[in-house]
Amino acid sequence: MISTCHPNAPSPPAREPVTTVGGWLFVPDRRNPAGDVHTGYLACNGRRVVLRHTSRLLADFLRQIRQLEGEFTARIEPQPNDRAGGARCTTG
Repeated sequence: MISTCHPNAPSPPAREPVTTVGGWLFVPDRRNPAGDVHTGYLACNGRRVVLRHTSRLLADFLRQIRQLEGEFTARIEPQPNDRAGGARCTTG
């Protein structure tokens, strides 16, 4: 098994959630109590792909997607005086 522990790696900026990406599970970088960073990986059906160079990039990308989804959801939620119950299409 490939070790994913890197004692001198920079700290992840914040604890990212474990997320599904298609049929894969993305486990982002983790810092243990000793301060070692365990590199993030993708897992599927017992297979593990260590993302030594791209874990942070994927975590950043997924964080941006979650933010966009949240903003979109906030836009389409019904307003108190909106009988249509969601976003309105406008032309012009």
